[in-house]
Amino acid sequence: MIVTDGRGRQLVTSVLALSVLALAGCGQDEGSDAPPATASGSVALSPSHGGLQGGNLVLADTGGGTDGPVTVRFGEAEVECEFDDRSARHACVAPARGTPGTVEVSFASGGSDVGEKAAYTYTTQGTQDVPLLTVNTETVRSNAEAIRADFPSNVQLGAVLKNGEPVDVFGKVIEDAAEVDYIFVPKLDDAIALREAGVEAKIAVLYVAQIEDIPLLMHYDVEVAATDPAWVEAAEQVLSTTGGTLKVHLWVDTGMGREGVVPEEALPLARAVEDAPHLELAGIATHFSTVTAEDKDAIERNDTANTTVAQKNRFDGAVAAIRDAGLGQDALIHAGASDVLDQEIDSLYYDLLRVGGMFFASSPPETTLYSWTTELSQVKTLPAGWCIDYGCTEPTTAPKKVGLVNHIPSRENELTYTVGGKQVPVLLDHGTVLTLDLSEVPEAAAGDEVAIDFGAEAFHLLDATAPLPVTTTGG
Repeated sequence: MIVTDGRGRQLVTSVLALSVLALAGCGQDEGSDAPPATASGSVALSPSHGGLQGGNLVLADTGGGTDGPVTVRFGEAEVECEFDDRSARHACVAPARGTPGTVEVSFASGGSDVGEKAAYTYTTQGTQDVPLLTVNTETVRSNAEAIRADFPSNVQLGAVLKNGEPVDVFGKVIEDAAEVDYIFVPKLDDAIALREAGVEAKIAVLYVAQIEDIPLLMHYDVEVAATDPAWVEAAEQVLSTTGGTLKVHLWVDTGMGREGVVPEEALPLARAVEDAPHLELAGIATHFSTVTAEDKDAIERNDTANTTVAQKNRFDGAVAAIRDAGLGQDALIHAGASDVLDQEIDSLYYDLLRVGGMFFASSPPETTLYSWTTELSQVKTLPAGWCIDYGCTEPTTAPKKVGLVNHIPSRENELTYTVGGKQVPVLLDHGTVLTLDLSEVPEAAAGDEVAIDFGAEAFHLLDATAPLPVTTTGG
């Protein structure tokens, strides 16, 4: 079922709503005649929102039947937009704006209005006042070269980039060093950044795409997940206006509880994709939840009590059902990730391996990937018997020197803190305020540098839940 949301965008009822921060009523143009929240008109914008800094591509279906250039006014700002043959829409670069809010968008060609007015919403970026993070791209490059050197020759290599910024730098370095076949990203913004950085490998968005973003997927040649027949139907309606073919990957949830249909629903979804003239089944995929060193032998024994074996059997059954029906004969089968490659479980390699964490491994202090530097904002000595943290679970047993640092967002992996060349324990972590134990660094003072890094025992995955100011070293 297709519904129209509060900003006039077509969505499928099973698709999650767009999560952006738009300040309602804040920064709205005085006297603006921007369409109300329920208006849609014949003009569709893809996307219908963007950051205050502007500069992003907006594809507009003017509904005016013109393929010549048009003038587009975003509130008080005018831009010229050329027709884009690939998406069959006009391509505009959104202008910047000073405050969040919704502006009226109008179109003109040859001095005459084209189509109906639309609305475009400017949003905040959600950045935080966090310490500068440095990425050593030479470590990424070395890892990529090592992975390619030992990679099985009959399997395609897909790089998974879920490590936050700078995704465009990561993508270029990994593509150049490892000659990857695919790059998988969690969201369309990442795919756009890769394409605009010049990445030529195939790109696929791992998770569900908004229906309104389909013209952008076509423009940037990006593949996406097919989630259910309702999404397929809605996508086909949009694609019928572009004339192109969108490649999709059918995800099967075999025991992860995340993306994908359950195995019994895989064949009906494959049929829905087959019946859609403008969709192509490019891949069939799943994600293993519990890969261990014991899995290789368990697969050989077909030990169905083993979680990975159970998932593999469900996945193989779903793939067989699809192919026995004459569908997906050329679709890539992919399921394994870095852990499968690391454990050398070749029966889970299939046609393609999605490798993520291995690109971002390091062995401090010999090699590092990410590091932060901040400084001690306060240094003090707490008396004996002094409470630390809520609940006073571990009061000090003697006077203890401590230092405070601020605005360290939580990460997927444990962080380490080094002051004066010595790693120091964390006594309290409230995110916006951390208290470090400086007992072993008696000379530490406010303003001293604190180096923040990842523990060496795990892949150094930097999630993107809290945007960070990033710079790079290593070229």
